[in-house]
Amino acid sequence: MFDRIRKSVAIAVVFLAASVLAAPKVAIVAHDPGYYTSLAKHAGRWLKGEGIDSSVVVPSGMKESLASAKVVFAIGFAEPTPAEVAEFSSFVKRGGKLVVFYTASPALANLMGVKVLGYKTAPYPGAWSSMDFDSSAFPGCPRSILQTSTVLQRAIPVKGRSWTVANWLDRNGKATGDAAWIQSAAGFWMTHVLLADGDEAAKAQLLAAICGTADSSLWNTASFAARVRARESATRALAVAQTPRKGEIHAVWDHSGCGLYPGNWKRTIALLKASRVTDLFVNVAGAGFAHYPSAILPHSKTFAQEGDQMAQCLAAAKGSGIRVHAWVLCFTATRATPDVLEDFRKKGWRLKDKGGRLTEYLDPSNAAVRARLLAVADELQAKYKLDGIHLDFVRWYERSDKPKNAAETITRFVADMRTHVRRPCWLTTAVLGKYPSCVAAVGQNWETWLAANLVDYAVPMDYTESPAQFESFLRQHGANKSYARRIIAGIGVTANESRLDARGVIDQINASRRYGLAGNALFDLDVTLEKQILPYLRLGIW
Repeated sequence: MFDRIRKSVAIAVVFLAASVLAAPKVAIVAHDPGYYTSLAKHAGRWLKGEGIDSSVVVPSGMKESLASAKVVFAIGFAEPTPAEVAEFSSFVKRGGKLVVFYTASPALANLMGVKVLGYKTAPYPGAWSSMDFDSSAFPGCPRSILQTSTVLQRAIPVKGRSWTVANWLDRNGKATGDAAWIQSAAGFWMTHVLLADGDEAAKAQLLAAICGTADSSLWNTASFAARVRARESATRALAVAQTPRKGEIHAVWDHSGCGLYPGNWKRTIALLKASRVTDLFVNVAGAGFAHYPSAILPHSKTFAQEGDQMAQCLAAAKGSGIRVHAWVLCFTATRATPDVLEDFRKKGWRLKDKGGRLTEYLDPSNAAVRARLLAVADELQAKYKLDGIHLDFVRWYERSDKPKNAAETITRFVADMRTHVRRPCWLTTAVLGKYPSCVAAVGQNWETWLAANLVDYAVPMDYTESPAQFESFLRQHGANKSYARRIIAGIGVTANESRLDARGVIDQINASRRYGLAGNALFDLDVTLEKQILPYLRLGIW
């Protein structure tokens, strides 16, 4: 009996040792299960791409993760508890490297050897647009990272304890005097967070290089350089082997509504033309904002600071051969100011979720909401010579209580919009790719829109990294050949649901062609698309 007990204990010890050995050496601690956790998952994805395993945990589970970690990324600890600070302090004393993002906590600042200066908003558009790293910074870090941040928790190094390794530059390349990254013996400090807004290869390299400072077995510059060369060579060979298809639609969604280079639409259009983009969806309006001088919608901060984005885009695109579509967000108040949201509440326009909580979505059955959107379509066509109007959020909020005629309500709105959008101006709609389940989920019966010729093209957002899932979308899209010719498959290059490299994009474009679709639309016009996708597409497939 005692032999069996000893054997059981021995097995348990081996099991425990194996689990400790298998625990990732990198932990990412997000202070809340919402926004900061999403950022943490992006960081984990970037590290995985560099061959580094990590665990994403919440503060309640960090003690166990910190015990086996060499590097810990702490995201969103604005007001850490004494117990949390003690855990981080113990981790640093054991020789671990702590990386702190976006906080003004005096306790964490003291631990890391930095001095916090506090919260600051961008003094002008594009004030913090890139991080410029010192040439003598830690091994393997990128020279520069593009990212547009609008707020900082400013900090400076403490003499003898820390030093600045990267500063913020504005969009014209001018130094702002604000530190982006500070290094100390304890680790690293960033004055904002790493956003998933593009330049992801450089962000992945940065996080991996930080891990390499703690443990060279996790990452080193020599193996990184070899991987980059091999990956680029293979991708280029694949891209060159592709051939274009005549008459195909090559569309791009511009979510910012400002182009790639705010204030310089000519440069954006030149890049898109060189990349053989045929159509551009520019996000210039929604129920609660307008990037142009609307008499119906409240003017956005972008319009106030940058001017009329619709006019500037169209002027730059004239003669380029690129069709410009005004992208309008319909039944959502995204980008609306608190005052506008409150006005919508008083008017009874906002939907409630199933728990009775007010949302930022608008009620499609409200006649005043629908009339407002139809008037916006009229206004845009009166003001500008557009190639199309592109509708988004033409649906119910999935978590709201919907009437039995939910789908009919949306279809009637699209039919009304068709009478307002006069051909040859196209009417296109961004739709959910999961058809017909989207009919019951959000009232979006978009096949009937094609059947009734209410829209010129449907653009399903087929955002997935899974080839099998993408293929399942395409089988539905291609089941009716006449519909297929009026479907533009949306590819999520940098969507919340998917992140694709050039090989992934090329594969999805080729898959779309096999089902006879009209073309593809890429989400989103950002630095990743500019630097890592379009250069390969224009080598052959586009």
